[in-house]
Amino acid sequence: MSNIPASNNNQPNHKNSLADRWSYLNQYEKKYLKEAMKAYDRIIESKDDILKIANRYQLSFEDIERAKQYAFGDGVLQYQFIPDLRMAQSWERMTLGGEIDSDEVLLKHEILESDLVINQGVNQLDTHKIAQDEYPWSLMITKGDKQK
Repeated sequence: MSNIPASNNNQPNHKNSLADRWSYLNQYEKKYLKEAMKAYDRIIESKDDILKIANRYQLSFEDIERAKQYAFGDGVLQYQFIPDLRMAQSWERMTLGGEIDSDEVLLKHEILESDLVINQGVNQLDTHKIAQDEYPWSLMITKGDKQK
C-alpha cells in the first residue's frame, strides 16, 4: 500500500457499513479526502471490476479480489489506511481499460502485499516495504507516468 495509517489508532470493527468505515479519520482528513473516500466506496461497490482486471492482466480472480478487498475494502478499516485518490484512479483505469504504465505495478504491489498479510500473516508495515521493493508504485507516480 502506498497509504499510511491514519492518525487515530483505535481500530473499529471491520464489519461496519461503508458509511462507518471512515470513522477512524478525523474531521480534517474527512474533509480533504472526501473525493478519495467516494472513489474507494465506488470501487468496493463495483461488481464487474475484478473479472475485467483479472482477464486484462491474465491474473487469478482470487488474487484480484483479495487485493481489492485489502486495498479498498476490509483492509482499509482494519489497517486504517488513508484513502489515496491516485490508487482509486489507477483501479478505475484498469477496470475501464485505460491503464497507464504504473497501474499494473500498483496491481502487482497490492497482490503481493495482500498475499503476505492475509495468507502468510506477515506484518502490514513490513509487507508494504517488501512490496514497494518489488513493485515501486509510489516511486513511479512521483516521477510521472507515461501513457501506454
